Amino acid sequence: MMGGGEGYRLVWFQHLHKAAGTLIVNLAEVNGETLYPSHANGNPKDEDGEVIPLWEFDAELLSSFIDNCESQGVTFVATEHGAPDYSVLAADPRVFLISCMREPLKRGVANHNYAYYSGYTDAATLEEFVSEANVHMSDEYYVRMFSRREQLPLAPIEEDDYMRAMNALSGFDLILSTEHMVLRERLSESLGWSELGADRHATFGDGWKAWNMLKRLQLGRLVRYLRKRDASESRAALEGRFDMDYRLMDELFGD
Repeated sequence: MMGGGEGYRLVWFQHLHKAAGTLIVNLAEVNGETLYPSHANGNPKDEDGEVIPLWEFDAELLSSFIDNCESQGVTFVATEHGAPDYSVLAADPRVFLISCMREPLKRGVANHNYAYYSGYTDAATLEEFVSEANVHMSDEYYVRMFSRREQLPLAPIEEDDYMRAMNALSGFDLILSTEHMVLRERLSESLGWSELGADRHATFGDGWKAWNMLKRLQLGRLVRYLRKRDASESRAALEGRFDMDYRLMDELFGD
């Protein structure tokens, strides 16, 4: 795999929603990586406070952005809301390209829990939640992100998209899985991060979430939250939605 030569190094993290992403961003900070001057959970923001749509940049703009990061001493960038041109990133010797995956069904359940208990959705069931326009709950989420077919309106995923996703992943320097490896140790080995303790931003146990539910008089929701219950009792809506994602993970991490 490529990237991360001598001299300047920019760790570029493709953040897959609810797959230990905030933990990795926090680990970057406590290990002295320099994030973009204005950012949202590692995602660079412009002077107006808007997340920069790096996934819309062509090769010239993306290379210019990396130049800008180097001139400012930025050493860590995250992209969560879209997929940049991975071929440009992989070909740049300054970039160390990483991502982290989670068992797809668990990730989907965690995404619903986070959105529901944080007040981002009132969809009380997974059936309702997956019907909303939300790329992070789309079918074949990983294949979409790495084949760059993630923007709304979503198009059907085909076998060619799977092959494009696998080809893109072959250019990554580090691909982690919360299910198959010790994440912190791999980050330490690959990036030289020595401080392995950081907030992992767990959905449950957040006093602010509980307080906001109480203020909104969402007492039933609050009780479920305090009992650490999944927002939806049924996972049936997710069955069969991630077959290619499971195949992709098996190819990457299987024995």
